[in-house]
Amino acid sequence: MPLIRSVTFTILLNLWGAIIPIIYSPVFFTRNANLADRGAKAWSIGAIWLLKVLCGIDYEIRGREKLPKGACIIACKHQSAWETIVMHLVLNHPVYAYKKELEKIPFYGWYLKVMSGIKINRKGGASALKDLIKQAKKYLAKGQKIVLFPQGTRVPTNGSVEKYPYQAGVTALYLSCGVAVVPAALNSGKFWPKSGVKKSGKIILEFLEPIEPGLSKQEFSQRLEQAIEAKSNQL
Repeated sequence: MPLIRSVTFTILLNLWGAIIPIIYSPVFFTRNANLADRGAKAWSIGAIWLLKVLCGIDYEIRGREKLPKGACIIACKHQSAWETIVMHLVLNHPVYAYKKELEKIPFYGWYLKVMSGIKINRKGGASALKDLIKQAKKYLAKGQKIVLFPQGTRVPTNGSVEKYPYQAGVTALYLSCGVAVVPAALNSGKFWPKSGVKKSGKIILEFLEPIEPGLSKQEFSQRLEQAIEAKSNQL
C-alpha cells in the first residue's frame, strides 16, 4: 500500500505540475514574475495537500519568529524534494537557486525563467560565482528572501559532511551581500527519501538563529555548518 500511494502521489504531482503552466499561461507573454510566483505557490499548496492525503506526511514549521522581516538568505539542509516545495507556503515570493540546465525542460523550464529564481552554472567557475552574487543582490534589493541548499545536493539522512561538503556559494553571498544568513534544519529525508517509498509522519523544518554580517569566512562557515548539522541530527 505505501508503494501504491507513493506512485500515485508522483503521478498526480506531475500532472498538477503540467496543469499549473496552463492555468498561469499568461506569464509566458507578460513575463510577470509575481504572477509566476503565485502559480508556484498554488502548485505547492496542491503538492503538500497530496502528500498529506496520499502518503500521510504532515509538517511543522518552527522558529518563524527568527526570520528577519526584510531580505535575508536562508541556508537550508537538503534531504528531499519537500523543502523545494514548502518554502512557497512559508515565505512571500521566495527565491530559489536552481541548476541552469532545468531551463531546457519544455514548459517547466520556460516557466522557471519567469519566476523569482537564481540560475546556477555549475561549470562556470569564478565567473559563475560572480553571476550568483549579482543575481542575489538584485532580489535582496527588492526585500526578497533567497533559499539556498549549502551542500548543493540532496543528502541522505546518514550522509556525512565529508562526503557531501558545504559549498562556497553561500559563504560568498554572506561575505558580499551584507544580509543575515538564517540556517534551517529539517528531517524530511526520514519520510521522503531520495529513492524508495515515502513513509507517513511529520516533517519538521526549524529556522535557527540568524548569522549576522561581520564574521570572517572561516567563522561563518564553521558556525553555519555546526548549527545546521547539530539540529538536523537532533531532529
